[in-house]
Amino acid sequence: AEAARHAEELLAEVEAEKRGKGKKSKKKKKGGGSGGAEPSQEPEAAVEGAEAPSEGAEVLSETAAAEAAKKAEEARLIRLLESCHEERIRLGITAESQAAALAEMVEAERLAEEAEEEEEEAEAEEEEAAAEEEAAAAALAAAEAAMAAAKARRAAAARAKAAAARKAAAAAQRS
Repeated sequence: AEAARHAEELLAEVEAEKRGKGKKSKKKKKGGGSGGAEPSQEPEAAVEGAEAPSEGAEVLSETAAAEAAKKAEEARLIRLLESCHEERIRLGITAESQAAALAEMVEAERLAEEAEEEEEEAEAEEEEAAAEEEAAAAALAAAEAAMAAAKARRAAAARAKAAAARKAAAAAQRS
């Protein structure tokens, strides 16, 4: 904001100088001629003379404004750098302490990555154990079903034997 204000002040100053020079040049040219034909040519010369300094002054004012803005930005950056330097001194930040902090940060990142990898491995192992547990439960259920089927077959065979034995006993009683 300060740089912009300074640039505007310089621009206004240059424009004021331009207006002042333009008036002086017109007065000098108007007052300086004699004869009938020359005064008709003087206003054209005055206009041409006024345009040329105007264009030059405009270019100069733009250049001056750009230069002023550049210097203001440079001054702002220098103040910022000084402020940062003062803060580093106030906080006791040195190159050594900064390097140590960086090393600690790198170590913390490495440990965080290792912990994340271990967590992923543990999750994979848990998923694998859950899958194995499900497979074991399915195998147990299948074994129990097979045992129940075998038991049912034995019971059916035993009933068939008992029925055959009853028939044989009944036939033996009849004879």
